[in-house]
Amino acid sequence: MAGPTTLQSVEKTIRVLEVFLQFDRAAVTLSEVAESLGWSRPATHQYLTTLVHCGWVQQDAKRQYRLSIRAAAFGRFATAHAGVPEPVTRHMRALMEQLEEPISFAVRNGGSALIVERIEPQRSLTVRREAERLLPLGSTSGQVLLAFDPHATPAEKEPYADVLATITEHGYSLHRAVWMGDSIEVVAVPVMQGEECLGALSVIAPEGRMDMERAISEMRRARSALEADLADLAALATT
Repeated sequence: MAGPTTLQSVEKTIRVLEVFLQFDRAAVTLSEVAESLGWSRPATHQYLTTLVHCGWVQQDAKRQYRLSIRAAAFGRFATAHAGVPEPVTRHMRALMEQLEEPISFAVRNGGSALIVERIEPQRSLTVRREAERLLPLGSTSGQVLLAFDPHATPAEKEPYADVLATITEHGYSLHRAVWMGDSIEVVAVPVMQGEECLGALSVIAPEGRMDMERAISEMRRARSALEADLADLAALATT
């Protein structure tokens, strides 16, 4: 069955805006945007010029580009009103009760994985990292996002090619590491809606505290149930 008809110009415009999230500074050059997108300079310039004309991007005296106040206002509105879908939060709470460990939901944020929701059990000993919400794409959740994101570029995937192939095959990522001084274990699974990867669900605990086979089983079960609920929600929205 053929996929939905989409406007490539709109998809490309969104990709240009998302590029700004990949840099750790406000202003970027035409060459940097073109290189990140893998486009020619003339094509990139045309999209940036259009965004400047529409007020979403500004060009400064050094001919560098930055997101405008209009883009910032849109971001604040989205933060206040979009939120995490209710089924995601509901299944996260169920997972937390089943596994009794912190559950996170991360989304792709340019060159990073951004934790947008975290639910933790109420107990004295747990892994708490409230300030650590922006994770590298090499993290457990980041690799899941890369593995299942249809828009991820070959250049983004290349450093983790072998690991991503394993994650795609198994449908989850299992990682043991030392994180900010703690020896931890993490299991993460993608959350898909059609061909799109909405985010990554993960559970994190001090090494040795989780039954890993049970954790993997519960995370995979939660993914299936959550994706079914999201599909039902999308169907209701179109009727």
